[in-house]
Amino acid sequence: MSRVLDQYKRASKSLAGGVSSSTRVNQALGHPLYFDRAEGCRVWDLDGRSYIDLCCSHGATLLGHGNERVRRAVAGAMARGAACSYESELHAELAALLCDTVPCLERVRFTGSGTEATMHCLRLARAITGRTKLLRFEGNFHGYHDQVMYAARQLGRFAPPLVPQSTGVTPGLDAHLVQIPYNDVEMLNRAFDEHGNELAAAICEPIYYNAGCILPELEFINTLRKRTRDSGTLLVFDEVLSAFRMCAGGAQQHLQITPDLCTLGKSVGGGFPLSVFGGRADLMEHLMPQGDCQHSGTYNAHPVAIAASLAAVQSYREPEFYPHIHAVGDRLYEGLNDLFHRHGVAGQTRGLGARFGIYFGIEGDIRNYADAQRHNRQQMLQFIGAAINEGVYFHDYGGAACHHGFCAAMTLEDVDEALTRLDRAVGRLAAG
Repeated sequence: MSRVLDQYKRASKSLAGGVSSSTRVNQALGHPLYFDRAEGCRVWDLDGRSYIDLCCSHGATLLGHGNERVRRAVAGAMARGAACSYESELHAELAALLCDTVPCLERVRFTGSGTEATMHCLRLARAITGRTKLLRFEGNFHGYHDQVMYAARQLGRFAPPLVPQSTGVTPGLDAHLVQIPYNDVEMLNRAFDEHGNELAAAICEPIYYNAGCILPELEFINTLRKRTRDSGTLLVFDEVLSAFRMCAGGAQQHLQITPDLCTLGKSVGGGFPLSVFGGRADLMEHLMPQGDCQHSGTYNAHPVAIAASLAAVQSYREPEFYPHIHAVGDRLYEGLNDLFHRHGVAGQTRGLGARFGIYFGIEGDIRNYADAQRHNRQQMLQFIGAAINEGVYFHDYGGAACHHGFCAAMTLEDVDEALTRLDRAVGRLAAG
């Protein structure tokens, strides 16, 4: 038995399901792939096999594993004692840097996870507006707290009945949710015509990466900004995944649409656990101790994570950072699409910046969650299994088309090596 499988057996005796997080079981393998070490754009499993990493911690490791700048910052924080649950100069320094980088940010607060960031952001929106309802978009992912853990069984409908996405979710919270499809201007206008004076916030993934990579259409995103402003509804961009992906100011800079509030996560921590929510100063002053909306936590803004984030965000602001990201992305995405074409496989890669999706069996455009659901999931699992066998790691966590990505440590030579390996994987896929 391999060490990986032996570890799965051992871990299952003490960890529920053998993992620390449900989605860490790679659905293409049927078990987690336990890793021993990581460096740059590569990871090594317990059996000593190396892989070019095209998961990159679901997007958290944008700089690459073991980035030297982050390591020095973390070592500095540890050397000063890493005093938890106290304020330091680093907190304000990072806050100022984020406010100078992300368009909507005038004030911020730090949390540990993306789930916490969206939870506190939505609570704040309700506190500010005195309203209770939320407008959300079909398939967009906003974490695991109960108020966003609902979905529709029938797609493409206006405000359909919603059901919990997990057992144990508090019943009745769906009464406060109005859900419509992404990129549907007609239904968007209808939502505000019928519910505009009840909506505390409209929350969306401004770049819909959680279904691979779906961009908002210009009319849709402009209408969303106008209707929220006109109705007194707060526009919340959930940039837990999209932040820093294609430019330093994230999706809101790329789209040139400034929301009222936003969340940042994953890559903001430089590979360490940190998330952020923030927005206009007049809105953020509703948080205690200035206002009456609660947000607190012992491990909020742990000094090690803050130090890592400072190093990461400073790196993202370097002038050469995004030209490199886009050069790598262009070669990788064009290369993947060429492989599918040459082998006669009905697959397409869509990416923006360092994150991308692969869709099998879909012809034409992909505008929303219902479109993404048409992908050939079985073929995706076969592709990932073949890629892993060739030493390229993708992660499949189930559901719709997954998002994949690369890190800044990846070179053009690494891309060429990955494509050579994936050529064999796609060839096996084509051969059945």
